[in-house]
Amino acid sequence: MKSRTIFLSAILLFSLLGSRWGAAQQSTQRQNEVKPPTADDLVKQGQEAYNKKEYAKSAQLLQEAIARGSRSPGVYYDAACSLALAGDKENAFRLLNQSIQAGWRNTEHLKSDGDLTALREDPRWAKALAASDARQAKYVKEHSDPGKARFLTEDVDRFWKAYDQAMAAAPELRESIFQREYIDPGTIGLKDFSRSGRLNAKTLAKVIESRPNFFKAIRQLTSGIEKQRAETINAFRKLKQIYPDAIFPHDYFVIGQLSSGGTASDNGLLMGAEMFTRAAEVPTGELNEWEKGAIMPQSDIPALVAHESIHFQQKYYAPSGMLCQCLKEGGADFLGELSSGRLIARMRETHAWANARERELWEEFQKDMETNKTSRWLYGSSGGNGRPVDLGYWMGYKISEAHYKNADDKKLAVQEMLVVNDCKGFLKASRYAEKFTVAAPAPK
Repeated sequence: MKSRTIFLSAILLFSLLGSRWGAAQQSTQRQNEVKPPTADDLVKQGQEAYNKKEYAKSAQLLQEAIARGSRSPGVYYDAACSLALAGDKENAFRLLNQSIQAGWRNTEHLKSDGDLTALREDPRWAKALAASDARQAKYVKEHSDPGKARFLTEDVDRFWKAYDQAMAAAPELRESIFQREYIDPGTIGLKDFSRSGRLNAKTLAKVIESRPNFFKAIRQLTSGIEKQRAETINAFRKLKQIYPDAIFPHDYFVIGQLSSGGTASDNGLLMGAEMFTRAAEVPTGELNEWEKGAIMPQSDIPALVAHESIHFQQKYYAPSGMLCQCLKEGGADFLGELSSGRLIARMRETHAWANARERELWEEFQKDMETNKTSRWLYGSSGGNGRPVDLGYWMGYKISEAHYKNADDKKLAVQEMLVVNDCKGFLKASRYAEKFTVAAPAPK
C-alpha cells in the first residue's frame, strides 16, 4: 500500500508540475503574442508620424484608426491635415468634410491652420468653411441654455464592469481588458480624455494594482455624481448672467488614473470621477503625497466644473508662456468662483497661505512670468518644503480679481478675461501691480 501511495503521489506531482508548466507556457505565449493595434494605438502612431513629417504614413495610420472605430472629429481633422500635406487634396477634402459632419466646428482654426494651405485655392474650401460655421451655429443654439447641460456618467459604469473583469483575471491580461472593455467603447469625452495624455490602459492597470484598497473603497462614491448636478446648473446660470454669450457643453465623468480632476476639449468638460472621493471611509495610505492633496470631496464638483466651463469659453490668442498659463488658470478660478460661489477646498487653503505672503510672491513671480519655467508655480511639481502646489493659479486669480474690481463695466471685464490677445497688456490694464507701489513722499 505504501509503494502504491508513493507511486500515486509521484503521478500527482508530475501531473501538477505538468499543469503548472503548461499554464506557464500559455502565459508566456500570451505575453509574446503580438497584439493588433487598437484604434487609439493607431491614432498615437499617426501623430508620431506627423511629428516626424511622415505625412503619407500619418494619413494612412489615422484612416486605419477611423476604420477600426475612431469617431472623434479631431482624428478625421488630423487625417485631413496629413493628407493635405502629403499632396492628396481629394482625400483631404473628403476627411475634412467627414470631420465637420462628426462635429468639427472651429472655423477660426481652419482659417489659420497652415497644414491646410494647399486646400485654400480650391472652390470646395469656401463650402467647408460654411459647413463649419453652420455646425458651430447649431452647437451654440443647442448649448446656450445652462439648464440643458447634462452629466454623462456611462463611462464610469463601464469602468466598474471592466474593473470587475480585470481584477478577476491574471495580471498580464488586465491592460487589454481595460482597453477593450472600457477605453475602446468609450464616449467621445473619454476618447478626448485619453488623447490628452491623461489615460491609457497600461498606466490605469498599474495605478489600480498599486492602490487596491483605495479603488475598492470609491465605487459607491463614484455612483453618486448626479447629486451635484443641481448646484452645478445654478453655477452655469450665474455664469450666463455675467457672460451672456456663454455656452454649456455636456460634462463627461470618467475614471482616470489619479492624474487629473478635470479638463476641457472641444466636445465637452472631462472630469476624473476618481478624484472626487475624499471621504472618511476612503483609505489614502496607498496614495502618493500629490494624490493625497489632490483628491477632493464630492461637494467640490460644482466648483471644479465651473472652473472647467470657463476654460471652455476662453480664447487666448496671446503667445504661450507662464504669465498666460497663470492668467488662464487663475482667470478660470476667479470666474468659476464668481459663478459657483466658492473655490475647491484645496485652493481655498492655498489662498489662505499665499495671501499672507502676497508682496513676496509677487516679487518672485515677476522674475519668472516671462519664462516657461512653471516648476515653482503650476501643476504637480510646483509645491514642496511647505509651499503649496499651483501658486500660479492664485497669482492669476489675484490679477484677474484686480482687473474685475478696477473695471467700471463688469460684463466687459469678464469678456476681457475670457478673450486675451496680450497677456502683458492684460496685466498692465488690471493695475494689480499698483497696490505694491509705495507713494513717494510729498515735497516739503
